[in-house]
Amino acid sequence: MANPRKIFRKFKKAKVATQFKARGRYLKVAPTKVRDLLDLVRGKDLENAQGILKFSGRKGGREALKVLKSAISNAKISSGLENWFVTEARADKGPIFKRSLETKPRGARGLKTTASSHIEIGIGTFKKEEKKENAKKS
Repeated sequence: MANPRKIFRKFKKAKVATQFKARGRYLKVAPTKVRDLLDLVRGKDLENAQGILKFSGRKGGREALKVLKSAISNAKISSGLENWFVTEARADKGPIFKRSLETKPRGARGLKTTASSHIEIGIGTFKKEEKKENAKKS
């Protein structure tokens, strides 16, 4: 299997700019569990990206799919998803939520904690290079 980072470098050189973004903040899933899926999705077209996230079978996939659908709705794309690509996808660490008390050895107590993350996904299309044509007058 090819390294996703190398594929993304080639994709970045192809001049694909981020046009629309969506953020999911304070999501109750650890960022390390989402980053693996986002590495798979980065650089793919939207149909493949949705399939990967939908059938991943992980909670992070469901959360990332919601953010991806939000980015698609921000772009107001109804059809023609094959021309659009995931240009950036990242998961940052959010605050740690303290849920409840947990019993520890020797009568001590501790706090149960839950990690959260902020997911950001950007989508865009290929830039068409405009050729400058010199109009020759004859």
